[in-house]
Amino acid sequence: MELLGPSGPQHTGPFRTVAVLGEGGMGRVLLGVAPDGRLVAVKQVHADLAEDEGFRARFRREVAASRKVSGAYTAPVLDADPDAPTPWLASAFVPGPSLSHALGAAGVLPVESVRQLAAGLARALADVHRAGLIHRDLKPSNVLLAEDGVRVIDFGIARAAEGQTKLTHTGAVLGSPPFMSPEQVYGRPLSAASDMFSLGATLTVACTGTPPFHGASVPGVLYKVAHEEPDLSAVPPELYELIAPCLAKDEADRPSPQELLSRVGTVTPTARPWPEAVHRLTAEQRAGVERAVGSAAPPAGTVPTPAPAASPPRPAVPPAAAPPSAPPAAPPAVPTPVVPPGAKPGSPRRGRTAWLAAAAAVVAVVAVTAALVLPDDGGGKEPAASGTEPRPDKSTPTPGTTPLAKVRDKYTRSLPACEPAHTSDTSGAPDITHMPPEFGAPAGEGVSEQDGFTETGAKGPKYLESFCVWNSRSGDRITVTYDLYRTRPGGETGAEQAKSAYEMGNHLDYYERGDIGAGDEAVWRTEPRSDASCVLVVRDVNVLTLVSVQGSSHPRGKCEDLSTSVAKDALRAVPE
Repeated sequence: MELLGPSGPQHTGPFRTVAVLGEGGMGRVLLGVAPDGRLVAVKQVHADLAEDEGFRARFRREVAASRKVSGAYTAPVLDADPDAPTPWLASAFVPGPSLSHALGAAGVLPVESVRQLAAGLARALADVHRAGLIHRDLKPSNVLLAEDGVRVIDFGIARAAEGQTKLTHTGAVLGSPPFMSPEQVYGRPLSAASDMFSLGATLTVACTGTPPFHGASVPGVLYKVAHEEPDLSAVPPELYELIAPCLAKDEADRPSPQELLSRVGTVTPTARPWPEAVHRLTAEQRAGVERAVGSAAPPAGTVPTPAPAASPPRPAVPPAAAPPSAPPAAPPAVPTPVVPPGAKPGSPRRGRTAWLAAAAAVVAVVAVTAALVLPDDGGGKEPAASGTEPRPDKSTPTPGTTPLAKVRDKYTRSLPACEPAHTSDTSGAPDITHMPPEFGAPAGEGVSEQDGFTETGAKGPKYLESFCVWNSRSGDRITVTYDLYRTRPGGETGAEQAKSAYEMGNHLDYYERGDIGAGDEAVWRTEPRSDASCVLVVRDVNVLTLVSVQGSSHPRGKCEDLSTSVAKDALRAVPE
C-alpha cells in the first residue's frame, strides 16, 4: 500500500484519499475516507481516457448497472461522478484477502468453509441476477473473504442482461479461461447459468487448489472446457454433489443460485468462518490500512477521524472465500465491444487468432475459437500446435540489439477508438487512407481494459484494447484491433509484454513471419479454418496491431497488399 505524496490528490468528490491500493491501464484505486469516517475504495480513471466522451458514456452505464446490485454479499457502490474532470466510482472498502490470495498464502479451504463459500457466492449471484445483470467473470480473484463471509466484487465487466446496451449478448467473449463456461468459449450469448459454471470452477479451486479444467496452454484449457469432463478427482466426497452439477456442459442442467442454496443446506453460523491463516491476512491488511489513515490524518477538527475499518453488517448466513489480493486493487473495466449493426454475433473478432486468445486471455472470435477447440472431422483430439520456427528470445527486440527490458514505451497515451455505429461518431477512429471506398464508416466500442494471461493461464498484467470494423455492402469486412501494453513499476516493460503476447500465438498455431516495412516485426496468421482471408499481426515496441480482411472480394492471394497498407495506416494512427 503506497501513501499519496504531497502532489497526490487529497480529495475525490467528498472522500479524502490517503493511499494507492492498486493501479492499472485504465486508472488507479485509492483508499478513501468518507466525511463520516467510513473507508471506501475509490476507482479513479486515467486523464487520457477522461477526455474520451465515448468512454464517459460507457462509464456512466457501468455506474448505473453497478448501482442496481445490493445485498450483504457484494461490495456496494456508494457514490460516483462519471462527469467529473477525472471520473470516479466509490464502493465500500471490504477488509479481507481475495480467495486466490488466501489459497496461495494459506492453502485450500476445509469442507465447511467451502460450504459457506458456496452459500455466499450463490446468494451474491442471486442478488446480481435479480438486478438483471450477469457477472461474466466470477473467479477467485473477484471473491473476497471478509471476516464475516463472502463478498463478490468487480462488476466492471458485468453487463446488463436487459436494456439498450445488451452488452452480455455480444460474440466478443471476455473472460478468464479456467473459469469460463462452454457457451463463453464458443462466443454464444451468456445467461445466469454461465455464472453458475464459473461458481463451480471457483469452488473446485477452493477445495483442491486446481481448476477443474487445466492444461499447459490457454487453447488446451479452452478445448477441455468445451469438450471434456471436469477433473474433480481431488474434490472431497462431501462437496462433489455441490460442484459437479454446476459444471454441466448444458446450461439447462446447471442449478440456479436458489437450487444450489438448497443443496448446501443449513450453514452453521460462526464468527470466524475461515482458517486462522486467512483471518491473520485480514488483520495484517487492517493494520496497513490504519497506518495509512493515521499517517495521512488531517489537522484536528478538519475531517472526522475515521473509524477502524469496520466490517459491513454481518449476513444471516456467513458468506465465504474471497479473492487473492485486496479487493479494491482492480480498476474498472469498460464494456465488452458491441457487435456493429450488420455484423453477425462474434464477427468483430472473428479474425482474431490464438495469438490474442493466449496473450490477452480474451476468447474472441467464434471462428478462431472453434479452430482451437472444435474437434476436426477425423476425431475429437485436441488440435496440436503447428508453428515450426523456433521462438526468438524476447529479451531482445526484432529487429534491434537493445534488450526489451531496457526499451521505453513508445506509445504512452491511449489508442485510436471507434464508437458504436448508432452514435455516428468517428472522431477517434484511425485514419486509414488505404481503406477501399466501398467500405462504410467504422464502428466499435471504444477503448477497454483487458486482463492479460500467460501461456499457462496464469493472470498477467492488464492492457488496453480497441477495435474498429468496416463493412461493405457486399458483406466484406475489415477489422483493425489494437493492444497497448504499458510498463509496470517493478515488472516487465511494455515491450516485453507485447513481445510475449506476439510470440505466444506463433508458438500455438499456424503462422508465417513477414516484413511489411513498418513496426518491429510482423507475422501472417494462416489458420486454414479461419473465416478471414488474411490476418496480419504487427508489433511495434509496446503495441500490437491486428488486421483481418474477410470476404469474397478479397480472397487469399489478393488480400495481402490491402492488409499491409491498412496495417501501416493503423500503426501511424496510434498516438505516441
